[in-house]
Amino acid sequence: MDGRGARGPLAEAGDAPTPADEPASTAGASTTGTSVAPRRAYDASGRRAAAERRRAHVVATASRLFPERGWTGTTIAGVAREAGVSPEYVSKTFGAKQALLMLAMRSASFAGTASLSESFAALRLAEELDPSARLDRFVEFVCASVVPMAPFVPSMVQGASEDLGMRNLLQAARSGHVAVVTEVVPLLASGPAHPDAIDEIVVLTRSETYLVLSGELGWSVERYAAWLRRRIAAAVAARDVGGRR
Repeated sequence: MDGRGARGPLAEAGDAPTPADEPASTAGASTTGTSVAPRRAYDASGRRAAAERRRAHVVATASRLFPERGWTGTTIAGVAREAGVSPEYVSKTFGAKQALLMLAMRSASFAGTASLSESFAALRLAEELDPSARLDRFVEFVCASVVPMAPFVPSMVQGASEDLGMRNLLQAARSGHVAVVTEVVPLLASGPAHPDAIDEIVVLTRSETYLVLSGELGWSVERYAAWLRRRIAAAVAARDVGGRR
C-alpha cells in the first residue's frame, strides 16, 4: 500500500475504458476495418408489372376468343393455349370460365374493370343542368357500353342456358341494367313519364337490340345513336294522366 491508497479489482475496472469512451465505429465497417456496402431493399415492381402484363394478355385473349368461338367453343385450356400460359395459371388467376367471360367483357367496356352501375355513377348525370345535353351524354354512355359489349352477349346467353353460375351472372347483369334505367328516367323526363318508359328504355338499350340493328339490318353506330336518342326522348316525354303526350 502506498500513499495513493489501495487499488483492488474494482478500482482497476473503473480505470478501464467503457464503450462510451471508445470512438464510435463507422456504420457498415467490419472488425477488420473494411467497409461493407449496405444491403439494398428488394424492388418487386418489375415482377408485379410483368405479372400484370401476363394477366392482361390472358384477358385480351379471352376477349378475342369468346366472340369468335362462343361459350362452348371457348375453354380454359383453349384460352391458355392461345395466350401461351398453362391452364392451371388461368384457373388459379381467374377462376371458372364464367368469371373469365365477365372480366373479358368488362375489359372491353365499362372503363376496363368498372361495373355498369359504377360507370353510370361516374357519369354524374344529375350535375348536367341542360336536359338536351343530359340526353346526349346518356346516349353516348349507352353506345360506349353496348357497342363493345354486344359481341359477348351470345356467349353469355349460351352459357346461361348451360351453366348455373353464368345464369346467375347474366340475371345480375340484367337486374343492374334495369336499376340504371330506373335511375335515369327521372333525370331525362321533363315531367311525369309514362309508366312504360322504364321498360321501353330497357329494351332500347339492350345489347340484343343493338345486335339486331347492326348485325342483321346493317346499321352503323351513328345511325343507332341517332335512333336511340329519338326513341328515348319520345319515351320520357311528359304525358297527361291518360298517358297521352
